[in-house]
Amino acid sequence: MRENRLDVTVDNLPVKALEDSGASSSVVSEKLCHHLKKVMFLLHNSTVFKVANGSYVLPKGKCTLQIGISGRIHPFEFVVLPECSCDVILGWNFLQASGALIDCGRSQLTLDDSEAAPEKEFAKPLRLCAMTDYEIPAYSIMKISVQNPGSEDTVDMIINGSKPLAYKKEIFLPATLVTLSRGKTEIWVVNGQSTAKVIPQGMCVAHAEPFYPDSIAVISEASSSVTKFAESKQSTEFSQMIASDLNNDQERRLLAVLQEYSGAFKKRKETESPRVTVKHRINTGDHPPLSQRAYRVSPTERRAIHDEVEKMLERRIIRPSESPWSSPVVLVRKKDNSWRFCVDYRRLNKVTKKDVYPLPRIDDILDCMQGSKFFSSMDLSSGYWQIEVNEPDREKTAFITPEGLYEFNVMPFGLCNAPATFERMMDNLLRHLKWTMCLCYLDDIIVFSQTFEDHLQRLKIVLQCIQEPGLVLNTKKCVFGVRQITILGHVVSEDGIKPDPEKVRAVKNFPVPKNVHDVRSFLGLCSYYRRFIKNFCYRAQPLQELLKGDSKFAWGLDQTK
Repeated sequence: MRENRLDVTVDNLPVKALEDSGASSSVVSEKLCHHLKKVMFLLHNSTVFKVANGSYVLPKGKCTLQIGISGRIHPFEFVVLPECSCDVILGWNFLQASGALIDCGRSQLTLDDSEAAPEKEFAKPLRLCAMTDYEIPAYSIMKISVQNPGSEDTVDMIINGSKPLAYKKEIFLPATLVTLSRGKTEIWVVNGQSTAKVIPQGMCVAHAEPFYPDSIAVISEASSSVTKFAESKQSTEFSQMIASDLNNDQERRLLAVLQEYSGAFKKRKETESPRVTVKHRINTGDHPPLSQRAYRVSPTERRAIHDEVEKMLERRIIRPSESPWSSPVVLVRKKDNSWRFCVDYRRLNKVTKKDVYPLPRIDDILDCMQGSKFFSSMDLSSGYWQIEVNEPDREKTAFITPEGLYEFNVMPFGLCNAPATFERMMDNLLRHLKWTMCLCYLDDIIVFSQTFEDHLQRLKIVLQCIQEPGLVLNTKKCVFGVRQITILGHVVSEDGIKPDPEKVRAVKNFPVPKNVHDVRSFLGLCSYYRRFIKNFCYRAQPLQELLKGDSKFAWGLDQTK
C-alpha cells in the first residue's frame, strides 16, 4: 500500500493532498470545507469512519469539490470528516473516476485524458418551496407540504435545510429521507423560538438531493486501510441498548445515530456543569434558619457516611458549609444490602413555599403514544444532580454528619419542590418537541413514532437537545427502537395499552384489608388502573362504604367480590 503527498488545487485553493490508492473513499476535512464555504449535504447512509485511535467518527456530510491536478480540473464528490490527518485524501474512487496516472518516483499524479473514466454526473439539488402560507407556533413542530414544480417523477430524495432557514436559526429542519411524488412531498419544520414564525407560500424551505443506494467504505487515517464497519451487537455499549428484533440495516442506521450523538452519553468532568437555565430555588420567606442535630449512627454507618461524603466532595456534588441551617443524614438499606445516603429535609420542607409546576397527566401520556410502533426510552444519569441549586439557597441544603457540615451544589433528593424543578427543566429543554415526537415524565424521556424513518429523525432531534446543554444519559437504563415499552406501570405497543403484569400481580396478591388504612391503599392501587376495569365505581362501592366515618369496619362477602 502506498501514500504520496501531492500539490493540488481545491476550488482554486492550493493545498497538500494525500493520494491513497488503498482507500476506497475520498475525504475532505470539515475545516477546509468551512474555509471554502461549501454547502454540505446529508450522506444517504450511516457509514462510520475508523480513525487512528481505533474509535469511529461519523461523517458530517458530503460536498462536491473542483480538484485541479496538472492543469486539469475534475469535479468530484467528497465525504466530509470532522477530523482528518490531511485536508484532502484522494481515494481509489477518485483515482479511478479521473483516470489518474501515478508516478511513484517523482511523487506526481496526472489525469490521463485518453484513458480517463467518464466523469460522474451529479444531479443539482432541487429547491423545495412551501405550497401555501404556514404559521409555525412557538416551541412547536409542524409538517408542511412542499413542491418542486419542475419534477414529475417519483424518486427518493435526501432533505437538507435551506440556507435562509439555517442562517436565521429560528426554524430548522431535521435531515431526512422523503419520497418526492410528482414534485410534491411533506417535511417537518421546527420552531424553537418563543414567538410564532411564518413561512410564506413559495419560500424555499429545503434542498433535496437524489438518494443513491450504493455504499461508502470506511477509511483509517493512520494506516490507510479500508474495512467495513461490522461490529457485533455485543462489541459496543451502544449496541447493547438497541432492540434485538431490528433487521441489520435498521440496527446499523440506529447505531450510527447513537454514535453521532455520543456526547449525550459521555460523563462530564467534575469541573463541568450542564448549561441549563433552570436552577432549584428554596423559598422559605422570612423564616429563621432551622438547625437539627445529627442522628446517632453505628460505627458501620459512620464509615458508610464518610465514604459517601468523600465521593460527593470529589465529584463536587457537595462542598463544606458554614450554614446556619442543618438537616440530619439518614442511611437506608438497599436490596443489595448497600446503603442509600439520604438527608431528612422534612422540617425544611414544612417551611418551604410549594412550587405547583405540574407533572403531565399519566392518561394524557398514554393516549399520546397510542398507534405508535417504535419506541425509545432514555433516562438521565443522576438526573437531580444535573441541576444546580441557586447559589443563595445552597446553605439551606446543609446536612450534618459526625465529621462536619456540608451543603449541596446540585439538587439533592428529598426536597419537596425537586420534582417540579426537574419537570420544568425537562419541559424547557424539549418544549418544542413534547407531545409531538417525545414525552418526558421527570427523568424519563420517551421517543415514539409510527415508522422507523420518523423514529431516526426524532431521535436525532431529541438527542441533540440533550447533548447541546451537556446533559448525560444513563446507558444502563436506555433502550432504542423497541416495539414495546413499559412506562408508569403500563405496557405500550402498537397493539395498544395494557397494565404492567407485575402490577396486576400486586393487585391480585394484595392481602385482605384489616383496617381503613389498608382499604385506602388497596383502592388507590386499583384506581390507578381504573381505565381497564369496567364499571369501576360500581364495583368499588362496597369498599367505599368502609371509608365512611360513621360506619363500622367489617370486611364481608360484598367487599371480597
